[in-house]
Amino acid sequence: MTTYLIRRSLQGLLVLFVASFVIYFLLLQMPGSPVSGLRAGPNVTKKHIQELEKLMGLDKSRSPLETYARWLFDPSKTGPLDNPINIQIGDLHIQGAGLLTGNWGRSITVAKGQPVMDQVKARLPNTLILMITSIGLSILIAFPIGVLSAIRQYSKLDYAVTMFSFFGISMPTFWFGLMLIILFAVKFKEWGLPSLPPGDLADPGFENDLGNRLIHLILPVTVLSLVNVANWSRYIRSGMLEVLRQDYVRTAWAKGLKQRVVILKHALRNALIPLITIVGLTLPGLFGGAIITETVFNYPGMGRLYFSALNYDWPLVMGILVISTVLVVVSNILSDVLYAVEDPRIRYS
Repeated sequence: MTTYLIRRSLQGLLVLFVASFVIYFLLLQMPGSPVSGLRAGPNVTKKHIQELEKLMGLDKSRSPLETYARWLFDPSKTGPLDNPINIQIGDLHIQGAGLLTGNWGRSITVAKGQPVMDQVKARLPNTLILMITSIGLSILIAFPIGVLSAIRQYSKLDYAVTMFSFFGISMPTFWFGLMLIILFAVKFKEWGLPSLPPGDLADPGFENDLGNRLIHLILPVTVLSLVNVANWSRYIRSGMLEVLRQDYVRTAWAKGLKQRVVILKHALRNALIPLITIVGLTLPGLFGGAIITETVFNYPGMGRLYFSALNYDWPLVMGILVISTVLVVVSNILSDVLYAVEDPRIRYS
């Protein structure tokens, strides 16, 4: 296992290098300029724009590999790429970024002049609360209904779960979120019933009130959980149906073991292999958040931050994409380890 982990870690580093290379040059080829939002500023001169484009490698005076190296390393600590550029435009201060040194530059349009890492640290706790809550709720619901649906195949319960799954899989999250807002936030208030808040993190002045924040989580968590439960319950049902047909499960039934023992000890554990892959890939989502859901509910998380950063805030976009790439690689390695933990027949020696 140790040798395997070392080999996979080295492969992961190679993947990260290639992915960062691709991310940088794809953004470099996007139409327009990341400094477009600054051109109309009252304190922005043509010289400022030229300096900023030079800082970001957009002036074509340097080779693409040189600007990529400047992006990876702190310009002040590299040999041929010394003399880092620092730009002050009114209250906006922008400096060169060094990805590997922790200096990820400063936001251009979303939070002008603020360090990228500060923006990530401010939004990440909100996203973790939202995503962990929705994933935990999804697991608690998907597991039992998936198992019961497999045990009672072709029963009314199975058909009901199947219809629910198709509904959840096919339902656009933005439409479902808007429908929940209209019903529970708008109509309930018109009807004089207890209503739910339509969005935001909390009511103004109640940001530190746990109860108020939990109430604001109900609608976005419901939207995210619906999609996860619909997908995961189908995977659990499919895996359980396959395992229940195996000879060792039939032998367990023939030995007279209790149904609970057969299902939980012999069948369910082996049926979890496909689900490990699916749940493992939710790790990047813990950081990246849910772009559509957070935008619909005006929730200040990483997903909404990324959506806002697409308005030519390159340092912020690149930072979020690189972190998401790291988490994808880590989640794949973690899934492989969990395979061996869950199924003793899997060996990586």
